[in-house]
Amino acid sequence: MQMFLSGNQCIAHGARLSRVEVVSAYPITPATPASEELHEMVARGELDASIINAESELGAMGICVGAVAAGCRTFNCTCSQGLALMREMLWAASGMALPAVLAIDSREIGIPQGLLSDHSDCLSERDASFLQFMCENGQEIIDSLIMAYRIGENERVLLPSFVVAEGHRMSHSFELVDVPDQETVDRFLPKYAPKHVFVDPNYPMSLGTGVMPQYPCFKRQQYTAMQDAKTVIKEVCREYGNLFGRHYGLVEAYRTDDAEEIVVGMGSVAGILREKVDEYRDRGRKIGLLKIRVFRPFPEEEIAGALSRARKILVIDRASSPGNRYGIACIEVRSALQRAPAAISNMIISGRDISSRNVDEIFEQWFKDDSEFVDWYQAEYDERSAILCGWDNYEKLVAGQSVPRDLVKDGESTLSKGIMSCAGCISLGAIRQVLNVFGQKAVVVNNSGCLSAVGAFYPITAWRIPFFFFTYSHAGAAVSGVEVAMKRKGIDADLILIAGDGALFDIGLQTFSAALERGHRIIYVCYDNQAYMNTGVQSSGSTPYAARTKTTLDGRRGRVKDIEQIVAAHGDIYIATASTAYPADLRRKVRKAKVLDKPSFIHIICPCPPGWEYDPALGVEIARLGVETGAVVLYEYENGKLTLSKVPKEKKPVEEYLKKQGRFSHLTGAQIREIQEEVDRNFQRLTAGKLS
Repeated sequence: MQMFLSGNQCIAHGARLSRVEVVSAYPITPATPASEELHEMVARGELDASIINAESELGAMGICVGAVAAGCRTFNCTCSQGLALMREMLWAASGMALPAVLAIDSREIGIPQGLLSDHSDCLSERDASFLQFMCENGQEIIDSLIMAYRIGENERVLLPSFVVAEGHRMSHSFELVDVPDQETVDRFLPKYAPKHVFVDPNYPMSLGTGVMPQYPCFKRQQYTAMQDAKTVIKEVCREYGNLFGRHYGLVEAYRTDDAEEIVVGMGSVAGILREKVDEYRDRGRKIGLLKIRVFRPFPEEEIAGALSRARKILVIDRASSPGNRYGIACIEVRSALQRAPAAISNMIISGRDISSRNVDEIFEQWFKDDSEFVDWYQAEYDERSAILCGWDNYEKLVAGQSVPRDLVKDGESTLSKGIMSCAGCISLGAIRQVLNVFGQKAVVVNNSGCLSAVGAFYPITAWRIPFFFFTYSHAGAAVSGVEVAMKRKGIDADLILIAGDGALFDIGLQTFSAALERGHRIIYVCYDNQAYMNTGVQSSGSTPYAARTKTTLDGRRGRVKDIEQIVAAHGDIYIATASTAYPADLRRKVRKAKVLDKPSFIHIICPCPPGWEYDPALGVEIARLGVETGAVVLYEYENGKLTLSKVPKEKKPVEEYLKKQGRFSHLTGAQIREIQEEVDRNFQRLTAGKLS
């Protein structure tokens, strides 16, 4: 069936057609829409699968590993930092011979953080014993996903796979694709029925145990399986081509038979290179293209055969290997051609979008230089980066000169105006209220989230005090390191960690908990939107019961994680809840936290217009209704004593709060009564001075 689909929709259709049984999901840009599409397919009855919303990418990969070990076909979609966080479980999957399949919407990995697409995330895992299929377009995404299950589940392979598309460049681009029919796919891809891993009380097995001296034997088996996979891939591709009329291999050689010059690429750039080869052929130039479709196992023989007669070779790379002058693909190609006489040059394009004109510029450099070169395309140093990173100070400070900085004066905001937030953003107002208590002597650490996206975006920063950005999972650890270093250096400043609910309730809970346990003097501020808003409204540990998100289409079934009880379990910590509708109360609690010589946790409920589905003008009204209905209770907890700071004279029905928010528009009368009963129980407990 011909369908006009985005790359992420192609991922979802490939997983659907493969009849995946367990899907683990954790939001990350730009891969999240693929998981959301799968949620919708399950809701429409198009896919019979269990979707588990995980607390982190590490947890998501762990779910896949557990499910496939128990005999279910599994799927996950991720990229970048998310793939890096999965790393331990990637090696577990391959080491236990578990043929899970991951779709990778490849994206730059790091700090500094970027949203462009290179191959640094997937290629950094090239030794994890994952098959890696590099897709050029949406059609290849669907076909490669289906084939990846058939290849990985083959008894000669039994290895997990990456099916790699390029984030944004492919994940969000639409094109016409041929979606295979389910009946034919079922003939090609039988039900997963493993004989090496499964759960059966009548047939007990021990899996994943220590092997000690036998470890090299197991690694040799992985090595052999990866080599055997080359043959299996060819066989599966041949059968797939016979059934569906689309033929694939380890590589795709285009007009290379008589080519004197051959360009090598993989992924989306291959489409542009193919067109340019035709164009230059029409001009009389003997040029060809070799597209690498399978990066692991690396097809040395096929590459050597296709390139052996070329006089000049240019490898286009989207990922580098710092410490080696060549890009990652070029390193592998040079290894395959170590006896070839060709001059092998390398152009590293990283995450750059490449147009026809760009290819002309790259080719012009290649054509005129008969010697080998390694170069980066359009990656010259940008002096604007000095403003953001502080490098502009370096030479002056080394020379002993003073460097003037724009310091915050009394009464001024530490966060500049003109930030790129959503219309009616309440969270930003709450953060300004918090920071205005501190002034110049403050240091801010921030997890990934909305604030990281709107507070500083190269080359502009709104921060007028020291600001450190760390990723979702480890900001609690990073801020601990900052606190210890500040003490050692005698730096007199307040240290504030600002994070959203997903960062503290879910993925960052481990390092947050450990920091609390150690007792660092840090003020932890949670601006709670009750979902992952920065990635597009997915359920978090703070999402209320029955609230609709893109990953809880019929409303969340679980209850909110009681973060205050979790924090209180760590000992002597000042805990306060706050609302954006009562700024004076918020500032008073922050001022108290500022003078305490112990950890503090301030939890601010922040309505979100797009996530909660309301008119941006109603933010403060909705926040106030939360308190007036008892859905949000404002209090302080310290030394085992709970003190209410705002009690409504007459509690309003919770329905008044719910009906203002589109995320609750689907509720039945019975559900509203259930929520009212829960709100009443919680309110009575807290007004009685009991945290738990």
